[in-house]
Amino acid sequence: MQAAIRRVWVLENMKKIGPGGFYHLAYAHHQTSPELLQELKRRSDHGQIHIFLLSDVGHALHIADGEVIAVHWFPEFLRIHFMIRSVYDMAVAPRSRWMSEYLLTL
Repeated sequence: MQAAIRRVWVLENMKKIGPGGFYHLAYAHHQTSPELLQELKRRSDHGQIHIFLLSDVGHALHIADGEVIAVHWFPEFLRIHFMIRSVYDMAVAPRSRWMSEYLLTL
């Protein structure tokens, strides 16, 4: 699973909590790819999450990795709870382009 964020403060919070700590991100259903929604409904093991910080020009920094603990479904959004495995400094985080129209995807 790949999750995009737009605010640096989320990265700062994950750094303060550190590896082994727990965090959650929430996404409206319309921000989540239909393929991921189907996959999450089908399987009980939620696997890994890779978090990317998006810039205004479409670049994405791979800033953190985690292990999904639970997915909580609400009528208009879902909340992904995960254990932080790694948090990367922005200066050394791998850079790529975010190729999805969704913020939460496979």
